[in-house]
Amino acid sequence: MLKRFLVTAFLAVLPATSPAQVASPAPDDIVVRARNETERKAIQTYVANISVRSESQLPRFHDPVCPVVIGFDQPYAAIVEKRIRAVAADAGVPVAKKAKCQANLMVIMAEDGAALVQDIRANRSDWLGELDPTEINALIAPAPARAWSVTSLRNEDGGRQSGLFLTVKAASILKQPTRQDMEVSFVIIDKAPSMGMTLRQVADYAAMRGLARTKAPTPGGAIDTILTAFDPAAAPVRALTATDAAYLRALYSSRGMTDAVTERNAITRRIAKGK
Repeated sequence: MLKRFLVTAFLAVLPATSPAQVASPAPDDIVVRARNETERKAIQTYVANISVRSESQLPRFHDPVCPVVIGFDQPYAAIVEKRIRAVAADAGVPVAKKAKCQANLMVIMAEDGAALVQDIRANRSDWLGELDPTEINALIAPAPARAWSVTSLRNEDGGRQSGLFLTVKAASILKQPTRQDMEVSFVIIDKAPSMGMTLRQVADYAAMRGLARTKAPTPGGAIDTILTAFDPAAAPVRALTATDAAYLRALYSSRGMTDAVTERNAITRRIAKGK
């Protein structure tokens, strides 16, 4: 029921807008190779800083992703949706084959994102999933953008909980018998701070926040990332960087059956090797 009402509800309350400029295609460079220990440590810091766990694991989509953009005029929304699909496909994320699909990655251009989250908390708290009060308050704090996802605990085969119980088939010292599935992702971007951004920047930022649970890194990091798109002190980033793309590919190269620390280390190794 959660996904079924999302598009209708948001379309009813959000006006459409046009972006300040339309993105021109940027060349894709997705090969990353760590040349020395300093670079490897920078990658390790990047991965640790941007990754947000859920119940001690890194969640991801296992069902096909269906992005929907609300708040842009339709021609621009379609461009952003197409780009998010392309980023997802490149990363190995399952993508819905049909354009008309059940939305589970919502990108919302809002006049006031904090007010929108407050309205969601008051009237549709189920859209916030299992977020605790501290996490919800962080979403309401002043910011140019915010993102969260509704996740569910699954077993090895994607089976759901039945009441308080979850049936698992095997135990391992190397893997956990459970995973965290992203059911729906929300990315809310305030319109005023996004003025002047290209559609490519909006789409790539939304993809990086919506396809994985990520956050902007600590200012002054050694690695460029689209996640600093709203950081005035950061160097301008035109699109998803090579490291961002490598992060998503590394995340989706596994099924998410390990703990967050182990998986962050594995992601770091894959990025450093250029895989």
